[in-house]
Amino acid sequence: MRDREKVFIHTLKQSGATFGIGDDGVSVGTYLIANDAFFEDIHFKRAWASLEDLVEKCFLVNLSDIYAMNAIPSFLLLTLSVPDNFKEVSKLAQIIGDCAKKYRIKIIGGDTLVGEKLHFSLTLLGQKRQRTLFRKGIKQGNILGYITPKGALNHAKMQSFGQNLKILKNSLRFCRDKKISKYSRFAKPLLYPKMLFELNNIAKAGMDISDGISLELSRLSQVNRLGFKILKQKGDWLYSPEEYQMLYAIERRNLKKMQKKAWKFRHQFVPFAVAIRGKYIAKKQNWHE
Repeated sequence: MRDREKVFIHTLKQSGATFGIGDDGVSVGTYLIANDAFFEDIHFKRAWASLEDLVEKCFLVNLSDIYAMNAIPSFLLLTLSVPDNFKEVSKLAQIIGDCAKKYRIKIIGGDTLVGEKLHFSLTLLGQKRQRTLFRKGIKQGNILGYITPKGALNHAKMQSFGQNLKILKNSLRFCRDKKISKYSRFAKPLLYPKMLFELNNIAKAGMDISDGISLELSRLSQVNRLGFKILKQKGDWLYSPEEYQMLYAIERRNLKKMQKKAWKFRHQFVPFAVAIRGKYIAKKQNWHE
């Protein structure tokens, strides 16, 4: 059964009222625009992290979309819902302001309201660089791979690709009311825009991994009208959500170049599939469906 998000987007597209839906963001003039929601008890639980860490992850989730399309984050529209009994409004405003300054983003508007839970919705505008990277552009024979830290990076083991599925399951099962490790990729993905900007220039197509590779492959399959042959033994890496690492498609002849460039930043480019004729259909749903 198709997930509800896919049904909704498909129906909306059929209305003829959409433009640019289907990528990490949409290209409008000299900007790339991306929007993501970060909702309590859907994407996070308050007990899992401090307010500072929750806000920063909200920013990082959105920044990842802008970097994925090879743009520089510049402006932000913020919609915020806070519970009626929320006592840290001033603190929250300060944290959001500090986070925006940290990532050199100007907040230019939005909306605030009172609701039942803490919800964020960020719309980021990124200044286009010379080349925009889209999800479309994959050809038969292209190699697909993902990025993961390697070497002496701080907390590299917890930041390595594929760990989030285990962390998420444990958090939902045993730590619903406890903090989870702030060093894990699930709590705080580390982004390396300088590396991404260099890798983006080599890739034929790409996207950030938010719902797990398997689900992302179905989206890439639909937009490129291709299937994918998995070359690596299946495991958590295929289904792990909220990695916010990049999934790239490259020409086979550029594999060593891509790996060498990633290694420059102490990361690995891990090839896991090849594009073939056909169609790829994910067998598992989004974790927060």
